[in-house]
Amino acid sequence: MEVFWRLVLSHLIADFVLQTNWINKMKRKSIKGVIVHVIIHFVVTYLILMPYLGSIWFEFGGFKLNGYFMVFLICLVHLMVDEMRIYIINRRIYDDNTVSFLIDQFLHFYFIFMFTPFKDILPSFRGEKIVMILTFLVMIAHTTTIFIYYIEKDLKGLPFPSFDQKYFMIFERIVIWAFFLMNGWGWLFFLILWIIQLYYLRMKRIIDITNLNFYLSIIISVIFGLITRYYYYL
Repeated sequence: MEVFWRLVLSHLIADFVLQTNWINKMKRKSIKGVIVHVIIHFVVTYLILMPYLGSIWFEFGGFKLNGYFMVFLICLVHLMVDEMRIYIINRRIYDDNTVSFLIDQFLHFYFIFMFTPFKDILPSFRGEKIVMILTFLVMIAHTTTIFIYYIEKDLKGLPFPSFDQKYFMIFERIVIWAFFLMNGWGWLFFLILWIIQLYYLRMKRIIDITNLNFYLSIIISVIFGLITRYYYYL
């Protein structure tokens, strides 16, 4: 599933790593912001999918749709999904909350899957090892940050984490996740020590994080660590 995992990676990079607060605010004010966001998506997807753009992804009757056209179509659909979500939020039809965030991401991944070449889907669910590892890394670092933010916002009314808090927790999650890439099982001892030091930092208020952030970060990091380890050593 080389094409699928590269599409997923490009989506995560453009939608989370490269979507700054400035772009996010622009999106909510005008469609120009959405267009800027989608252009970034197109460039990132084009670069990551470059080896596959010239090949034929789909054939319908006499029409042959190559990667260039399909990437353009994916970005066009992405624009429509984002604009629909912003319209619903700005018109107060539905709140900007965890559910709307998950629905938005579900739609993006749904269309990525639907626009992935059939021949790429059928053999197995595995992709290129380095692409899958980078995908899980971005999910642990940036996607989890946004996911936890929405949950804390809905349950506790908390604002987006400060710069220090955001990148401190990104670092902690990456370290916990990275332990699972080590050979053998001796690293489990050091993983436990690392989690204990994180607990100590939270108890001493050296870094101000909620119980929800603390436990969700550990649970999500461990889950993706196990998944990454499975594919890394498969």
